[in-house]
Amino acid sequence: MPRPRKCRRISACVPCSIFKPNGTPAVELTKIQLEADEFEALNLGDVEKMSQLDAAAKMGISRQTFGNLLASARKKVATAITRGHALVLPQESQIDTNPT
Repeated sequence: MPRPRKCRRISACVPCSIFKPNGTPAVELTKIQLEADEFEALNLGDVEKMSQLDAAAKMGISRQTFGNLLASARKKVATAITRGHALVLPQESQIDTNPT
């Protein structure tokens, strides 16, 4: 039986709900869902340039888990860009804007 999922602190604001190739209706595209914790890992690791150890501590998770989230998020973003898929971003209901 897998371990229960640990609560993660998410604080990044999502600017929109979907990124997609220009000129193609979203209904015609394959959609890739970027989870809230993956979005936060991208923000902390690549935008804010935090170390994995510091970013993991800020999210309340282990460094290994942070690295796994970051790798997963990068793969999803790269796949969406290179294959012309839509990248669905986490909705506000998935994000805790007041982390403890």
